[in-house]
Amino acid sequence: MKTIIKKCTVNDLETLQKLSTETYLDTFGQYNTAENSQAYVHDAYNLDILKREMTNKNSEFYFLFVDQKLSGYLKVNILDAQSEPLDDSFMEVQRIYIRVPFKRLGLGKVLMDFAIERAKAFKKPHIWLGVWEKNYPALKFYKSMGFERYSSHKFVMGTSTQTDYILKKELEK
Repeated sequence: MKTIIKKCTVNDLETLQKLSTETYLDTFGQYNTAENSQAYVHDAYNLDILKREMTNKNSEFYFLFVDQKLSGYLKVNILDAQSEPLDDSFMEVQRIYIRVPFKRLGLGKVLMDFAIERAKAFKKPHIWLGVWEKNYPALKFYKSMGFERYSSHKFVMGTSTQTDYILKKELEK
């Protein structure tokens, strides 16, 4: 299994939009109404929003390929691009998604290890992320990667308000 991580560019916007929508709905669609899921996808993954995020110098998107097949993606943020007002010593892992056919192959760890390397390159001693309180597989994965619960915040999807845990990890120096 050969993995390649490639930084996304604005030329990748439509592919990113399709992948974001697919992986989000595959992960959370069964737990929410179709209306709430579609409202979130429309708001979070429309091309204008993705372009604005991608052209923000404090955000980075990466595609993960396995044997030349697009299998997942990662989004990291620093400084003012973070979705919560944590201090400048943090880097956020805002999105980390693997397509269904590629789950349970260790690819989440591949992307998280890459995110940790990006944090080190940015000289950020901490990383953080938000995860839905009922996403038990993700919570187990993040715990295995050394993340600890730090706080929580509300996540609004259409007419539904859910709780996300904020997890953080201190990086080795």
